[in-house]
Amino acid sequence: MKKRILPITILIALLASIVTFVVLLNMEKNMLNDYERGPVWILKEEMPAGTECTAENITRYMEPMQVDKQSIPDKYIEDLNVLAGLRSVITLPKGSILTEAMFTGERDDIAEMDAPVIAGCKAEDLYQLVSGSLRKGDMINLYTVNEEEGQTSLLWENVRVYEVFDSAGKSIAVTDEETAAARINILLEKEYAERFYTELNNGSLRVVKVCETL
Repeated sequence: MKKRILPITILIALLASIVTFVVLLNMEKNMLNDYERGPVWILKEEMPAGTECTAENITRYMEPMQVDKQSIPDKYIEDLNVLAGLRSVITLPKGSILTEAMFTGERDDIAEMDAPVIAGCKAEDLYQLVSGSLRKGDMINLYTVNEEEGQTSLLWENVRVYEVFDSAGKSIAVTDEETAAARINILLEKEYAERFYTELNNGSLRVVKVCETL
């Protein structure tokens, strides 16, 4: 009788071990899925605004890294070859994951600026007759209006529109002639940023488009 019980006990223990192994295997698989990693390019050191990407300095500033896929931003740089000849829009901090928005081909604008920053606002906060139709690359003049005194003054001219977004926060393509811009980013000198947001908060900013999208 004892000889019959022993094999059954061993069989039950074996089945229990198999079940435990399968459970642990599934748990490990789920954990790996939760922390699935993907390749990105990051900055090894700070890149000053207006720095041109060349074959020589790409390896100096950039290196590959595996990160949690959930932390990878939209429009991240997969191939460094696309950066050749482009310049950093603003000073990029060490450890940044490289994205398309960090670089531009408009070399002259960046090179002539001392400390460029990206300033953003809602389209409705500007003159609504034109702000909704702005696109990346448009050049604008920004005015301040004193309605009490009936005076209008030019604050900055030939300011470049850096990027525009729709109401869902999606970047609007330059070729899109229908979607209204809900949010606008522009390139400004750092010293002008405070004045820009002060005038914006006062509701006194007006914008005039001075050229078509490049």
